[in-house]
Amino acid sequence: MVYLRKFIWMNIFNFDIRDFRLYLLMRRSAVLIICCLIWFSCSSGNSGRKSQKIQEPPDTAAMHRLQGVWVDAETGGVLLLVHADSIFYPDTINMPASFVIIHDSIIITAGGIKNSYLIVEHGDYNFSYEALTGEVIHMQKSDDVEDSLEFLHRSYAPILISTLLRRDTVAYSPSGERLHLYIDVNPTKKKVFRTTYTDEGMAVSNAYYDNIIHISVYSGRRRVFGSDISKKAFEDLIPDAFLAESILSNMSFGRIDSEGCHFEATVCEPEGASCYVVDIVVSYAGKCTMNIVEY
Repeated sequence: MVYLRKFIWMNIFNFDIRDFRLYLLMRRSAVLIICCLIWFSCSSGNSGRKSQKIQEPPDTAAMHRLQGVWVDAETGGVLLLVHADSIFYPDTINMPASFVIIHDSIIITAGGIKNSYLIVEHGDYNFSYEALTGEVIHMQKSDDVEDSLEFLHRSYAPILISTLLRRDTVAYSPSGERLHLYIDVNPTKKKVFRTTYTDEGMAVSNAYYDNIIHISVYSGRRRVFGSDISKKAFEDLIPDAFLAESILSNMSFGRIDSEGCHFEATVCEPEGASCYVVDIVVSYAGKCTMNIVEY
């Protein structure tokens, strides 16, 4: 019936079929353009609302009330100092953190990681928040001068981790060749940041100095091998995520066999239990190979 009506309609008005097809094409194009404009308008509106939400200004009045030294409401222990938009901790190994207060949340950024805590109570001298563990932590503002002395030196001091700076040993190859092996641990200024948590459930970031370790093998006065080893040398062996938060903490002499001299490099999370042990083999021809032996 639809096609019959179209046929009668075209004959009555003497339309050419090509004109009718052109008319349909133009109508479909117009509908398509209108739909695209509507979709673009909706997308732009949503994007604008999202940007507006992200750029929402902080509550400066609430941040001003938080200025000062805060102690644990139960024990009286000094917890932190708030100055401007920064939070300082009594322990100098903890990096200062930045914060903002938006609505009922305090957002703390430490070591590039943001954590949001729900504010339970916020007065001039009382502040309570919900820790990441779900426990509510109660703090009180302190007017005690002795408490402020905890923050007399605000600059944090990165931690240096190295068990021994230099060691050397003499070993004999299976053929009886006398070899002298040296290990030198050289602390660098390159910092590794690791996020930990206080007893109050607040994330803090600690800084540690990484090491570069020089190993060398001598046969008499002839140097068989010598190289500076950093944790970057293990990129193909250790996952990137672990390597980013770890340091080259130690190097020791393992054994000597037909393959050559074995050194054991330890790459660990600072003050953590997780470590990779890498077997570095220096052949008698001065070639170096590496393999994971333990995790």
